[in-house]
Amino acid sequence: MFLPLVFKASGLRCLIVGGGEVAIRKLEMLSDFGCEATVIAPQIHNGIRERVESRTARWIEREYQSGDCRGFQLVVAATAQPAVNQAVSEEAKRLGIPVNVVDNPELCTVIFPAMWSEGPLTIAVSTKGVAPYMAAAVRDRLAAQGPQLARWVEAAARFRSVVRSELTNWNEKNVLYRQFVDAVRPGDPVDPPASSRLSDWIAWLEQIRGRKQSES
Repeated sequence: MFLPLVFKASGLRCLIVGGGEVAIRKLEMLSDFGCEATVIAPQIHNGIRERVESRTARWIEREYQSGDCRGFQLVVAATAQPAVNQAVSEEAKRLGIPVNVVDNPELCTVIFPAMWSEGPLTIAVSTKGVAPYMAAAVRDRLAAQGPQLARWVEAAARFRSVVRSELTNWNEKNVLYRQFVDAVRPGDPVDPPASSRLSDWIAWLEQIRGRKQSES
């Protein structure tokens, strides 16, 4: 069983063993989330080389060696050599470091979901490693509504800040959060208040609910 978690990735020290097309995809994802990535491989994909030259990734030009996992917080094995991938997995596990072995969930302690992200919203879909291509298909269907939902999440973040500044009772805050969720409708949120007054936000929610009732 895999437990879904969301890690703070900024500054996370990551090792990628392998330099091919799979490795560049992992590198791009990790770098986009703010990880500090090191690649170990005798040869590297041009995409990795570009990141190395721009100093957004580090490259150690050689084969993997025992002990390479030490000092990292996440390890990815992405070589075409099963014996190397297994060695990387075993070492990371001995050191208590989360490890992902591409296309081999049995050797993984962590797996990557299919993801889509915009602003504060991230959509992640996992099939526990058994059918990643299906996870990508489900993600794409959900992501079709993603940009609109992301703007609702941005409005929700501002609403939460206002609620927390005016209320201390958890139950009262939870009632308002539920009212916001109930107000969500297809499309972008209509002119969310720029105000920091809770009364203005409540009036906005009432306006949205009134429109929904008139349309039903």
